[in-house]
Amino acid sequence: MNYTYGISLKGNTGLQQRLQHAPDGTITTRADQAQYEALNETLDRRPHIVKANAVWDLPNVPQSFGSIGKAILNDWQLSGVFTGGSGPAYDLTHTYNANGSNKNITGSPDYGGKILYVADPGSGCSSNQYAQFNVKSVQGPTYGSLGLESGRNILRGCADHTVDLAVARNIRLGGARQLQFRLDAFNAFNTVIINARQTQIQYNSPTDQTLRNSQFLADGSVDPTRLKPNNAGFGAAQNAQTLRNLQFQIRFQF
Repeated sequence: MNYTYGISLKGNTGLQQRLQHAPDGTITTRADQAQYEALNETLDRRPHIVKANAVWDLPNVPQSFGSIGKAILNDWQLSGVFTGGSGPAYDLTHTYNANGSNKNITGSPDYGGKILYVADPGSGCSSNQYAQFNVKSVQGPTYGSLGLESGRNILRGCADHTVDLAVARNIRLGGARQLQFRLDAFNAFNTVIINARQTQIQYNSPTDQTLRNSQFLADGSVDPTRLKPNNAGFGAAQNAQTLRNLQFQIRFQF
C-alpha cells in the first residue's frame, strides 16, 4: 500500500500577467500584481492519495478431494487494487449575457473579475447530484472590479474509493505451458464518483444577476429540462467515473 499526504503545494503556475493600459498608450504591470499572486498561490494540493493492491493465491485442497476435486478447486487466484484519495480542486466561473466583457468589468482586456463568495459554498462535493455546492453562495463581479474577489482551487471534488478485482484460474499443461482464464471487474462495487459538474454560472448582466442556468424552478423543484447531466444547470453533476465493467481474458503461457 502507498499513502501520500499532501501538506502544501503553492506557486504562481498558470497565473497571468495583469497589465495596466495608460491613456498615453503605455502598458505597465499593475501595482497589485503581487497581491493577485498571493491570493492565487494555492495549487491543486491533494491531501490524501492511497493506492493498495493484494494478491491471494487460494490454498490447494487436500489429496482426499480426489483428482476431479483438485482439478476444479486448485490453482485459483484472487487479486484486487484499491484507489482512494481526495478529489481534485476546482473553481467556479461566470459569464454575462450582456455588458460583461473584461473591459466592462475591470477596464482592461487582459484580465477579468472573479467570482465573489458571499456565503459558505460547501466542500464542493455532495450526495445530491443536483446540488454539488451551495449555488447561492456566489455572486458575479461588477463594474470597477480589480479581479481580486477570490483565489483559486477553493472547492474540491468527490473523493475516490474504487476497487478493481480479478479472479483467475490457472491450468497447468506440463512444462512451462499454462492456460489461464481471467475475469477482471473494474469498479467492482459500482461506486459512483462524480468527477464533473456545471461550474459556470450564467447571469443576465453585471447589474442584473438573475441566474440563467438554474438547475431548479422557482418553486424549488428540479427543472425537468435539466434532468440529464448533458444539460445540467449550475451546481449539478455532469459526469461520473465509469461504472462496473467486466473483461474476460484467455492467456496461454509457454
